[in-house]
Amino acid sequence: MQKPKRFSLPADHADVAPWAIAALVCGALAVVAVNLSTLLPANALSGLHTPYREGANYHQIRALLDELTQDRNRVMGDYRALLARFNLLDDDSSETIRRLAAVEKSLPLLIESLPLSSDIDRSLLTASISEAAEEVYEFEGGTMVVRYSPLFDEAAPQPVADQPMPPPLAPEQPPATDPEPAVDLTLQGIAVGRAVPIAQSSEIYAEISRVAGALLLGTSPLAAAGTEPGQSRVILGPLPDLASAQALCARIERLDLPCDPAPYSGEPLPL
Repeated sequence: MQKPKRFSLPADHADVAPWAIAALVCGALAVVAVNLSTLLPANALSGLHTPYREGANYHQIRALLDELTQDRNRVMGDYRALLARFNLLDDDSSETIRRLAAVEKSLPLLIESLPLSSDIDRSLLTASISEAAEEVYEFEGGTMVVRYSPLFDEAAPQPVADQPMPPPLAPEQPPATDPEPAVDLTLQGIAVGRAVPIAQSSEIYAEISRVAGALLLGTSPLAAAGTEPGQSRVILGPLPDLASAQALCARIERLDLPCDPAPYSGEPLPL
């Protein structure tokens, strides 16, 4: 008898391959996700498991706690710095008090040890404890007796005598001195160029500067009235003396410019 055939679908490898690849990819992603979860911050994973409203409040509280921790550390650092400064000030004050106490203790002993013939002002008397008048103070546990006496027994305060005013001093006559020699305060200059109307003085000075050039270094121009009314000449200076003016004129005349020594006076020209 012939056996019946089993029911089966024809196997097609082309349909199975995509599903197998998808399964392998999903498995690989699951393994990678498990390993990468340890590298993520705790807030990222906890936020996935927390409701929206509760998660926002939780993370805000964590951020505030971090800020408060930083502020606390900063305040503690400032406190330590201030404490160190206070300790230094306390040490300085203790040293100052110690030195003052040493001075207060040694100064009376030094004064008492000085002889009466020493060069000090003994009219300013003070007091010290001795066998003179006494004062009794009662306090719990006993009695204290204090006696006062002058520090220098042999020195008594002297009355201050009125000192008469000295006679007025005779006025002193200033010593006789020779009169100062007269000094010629006039300045020496040179008159360069021809006489021109006053309005053309600046043009003439520009032409003189172009021709003379370096010979005029250190001089300032003035416009002095000429011999004729309405005319003026350019005066350059000041120069040390007449000899310097003559020497400078000799060099300027070589440039075919008229030049004569003259007093340095007049109206300034714009440079």
